[in-house]
Amino acid sequence: MPASDIEKTSKLNARNAPLIEDLKNYKITGVLGKGATSDVYLATDINTKQRFAIKKMRPECSIGMQHKMFAVEASLCGKLKHPNIVSLIEANRTDADNTYIVMEYVEGESLDKFAEPDKLLPVDKVMDIVRQVAEALNYALQMGVIHRDVKPANIILRVDGQVKLADFGCALLFNSDTTQIAGAGSLSYMSPEQISGTGVNHQTDIYSLGAVLYRLLTGHNTFNATDNYAAINQIVNHPHIPVEMRRAGLPKELIRITDRALQKCLEDRYQDWKEFLSDLYAATGACRAANLTDEQAMFDLMSHCLFFKDFLTVEIWEVLRASQPRTFSHNEQLIRDGEHGFSFYILLKGSVVVTKQNRMLNLIQAGDCIGENACLYKGSPIRGASVAAQGEVIALEVSKERLEAFSKDVGIRMDRAFLRSLNDKLSIANARLLQLIGI
Repeated sequence: MPASDIEKTSKLNARNAPLIEDLKNYKITGVLGKGATSDVYLATDINTKQRFAIKKMRPECSIGMQHKMFAVEASLCGKLKHPNIVSLIEANRTDADNTYIVMEYVEGESLDKFAEPDKLLPVDKVMDIVRQVAEALNYALQMGVIHRDVKPANIILRVDGQVKLADFGCALLFNSDTTQIAGAGSLSYMSPEQISGTGVNHQTDIYSLGAVLYRLLTGHNTFNATDNYAAINQIVNHPHIPVEMRRAGLPKELIRITDRALQKCLEDRYQDWKEFLSDLYAATGACRAANLTDEQAMFDLMSHCLFFKDFLTVEIWEVLRASQPRTFSHNEQLIRDGEHGFSFYILLKGSVVVTKQNRMLNLIQAGDCIGENACLYKGSPIRGASVAAQGEVIALEVSKERLEAFSKDVGIRMDRAFLRSLNDKLSIANARLLQLIGI
């Protein structure tokens, strides 16, 4: 948790959970967070004045599964020393009232903050974050540890860009006398073998990091599910929703890396971290050389577009990242009469003319959509007219497949926008028909 939030969090907890007494030689100065089984406090070493975070288990949680998870993490104190892993300093398990772990205090934000469609980090930043986490997990494996709970909430991004992997309570430890925990992990990021409880090894962490990469790139989980049972079924039995259906315009190599990390079959997944990191390094270089779309500029255009007038900010970001921004010059064709249609366009800037056999049918301005019939009917409809740019045109191209992958709320907004557009076009057509027949 960032230092700026300490005072706010402390005041909140002062009403519900007053600060605990000082522990050993640590002076408790604030509350950093509250979890299901433990609370995390900001503390200062009385002698060195250095700040630490102390995770203290609640007495009522000092037995059963929670106690085993705490014991696993405590057993790692002083053993994992890597720049991308939160250091565990010492543990105290003398009694139920004083069970705690002293750890490195990290100023930053968990990646949960950047896992929503309207809060995503730049692609090159995401790649750097995943690289750092992969290097940390590779080191942990060499030390005989599999994390088993890799997720955005357990990854802290410091203000200087360094990443810290935290919470090894679910870890699988080799050559350890500590009781191992089965069925550990967080569902949205669990591998198929984790869920089924068979064949768990380091490739489980590779899958989980692939799911984190997917979430940081798209703002969505790898599946659409309304409950845990549906999620389990999709993770175990169905392929993940393709990354490009969630967000268009990503580097192809990065998509390939994500897809391979998320393979259900261990033989098809990355075999080790060296192989994963090798591909990631190569993709990072390619990404930096690419001229990526200015997302903020596109978002600003969309925010002022009539088509999106009823969309929430987060929903506009979802549409943007599942679409392909396109620019057309004067007279350039967007749609050709007689072709199969697999996508439609939302006009953000400029206007287009609709023609049939060289006769003008309509002039459509920015704020409207064209070619939507191709996505509203089954099969691959034939285009019934041509559409060409009048001057410079900026548009979003949305494929039929991506339209079907939108969240429920965005799908509803899209349907309403289509109906509004259809109503406007019918009104214009009726007015012209009345002019033609002289009424």
